[in-house]
Amino acid sequence: MDEKLVSKKELIQKMEGLISNNDGPFSIVVADVDDFKNLNNLYGESVGDEVIRKFISILNNNLSSIDIVCRNGDEFNILLVKKGAERSFMELEEIRRYLSDNTFVINNGDKTENIYFTLSFGVASYPRDAKNVVELFRVADSALFRAKELGKNRVCLSEAESMVLKSNYFTKTQLDRLSRLSKATDRTEAFLLREALDDLFKKYSR
Repeated sequence: MDEKLVSKKELIQKMEGLISNNDGPFSIVVADVDDFKNLNNLYGESVGDEVIRKFISILNNNLSSIDIVCRNGDEFNILLVKKGAERSFMELEEIRRYLSDNTFVINNGDKTENIYFTLSFGVASYPRDAKNVVELFRVADSALFRAKELGKNRVCLSEAESMVLKSNYFTKTQLDRLSRLSKATDRTEAFLLREALDDLFKKYSR
């Protein structure tokens, strides 16, 4: 993902271009920092700003270079290009779980705070859920509303459906080292494992 955030107008133009060329699938995501007002009230707006920057950094490190992000206050619109509902769910769930499993050291003036924050995500996919920009945003907003209603800190697709993720088994030492590396690099454990698998495939494909 390009580190530069785009405007809502630019994001909509990109969506319209993809739809015009029938260049799917893609997904539009509406993401919202849970209880952001309470976080600002508790720690101050400067910490809230740092939380937003931390989330943008995590997106930069875990989304692909062709995905784009637009920010509106504590709400984000994320365009996941060439990704349908299932793949979008899996990538967002990795990011959601990474946030949920960690606290982050945030500067607050002359001191630091260990901050815990989560996000909720609503996802709509083209052409599965809708075939125009207005309807895609409506569906994604509805999915986000359901995520909030169900208790926040979750990813909801346009329809209530259960996504089962594959489980992998590693030694405790490997999992501990993976967890530390994930925290140090702001990359999800799944992202790092995919990167390692790519290296493994290259090694044995020679």
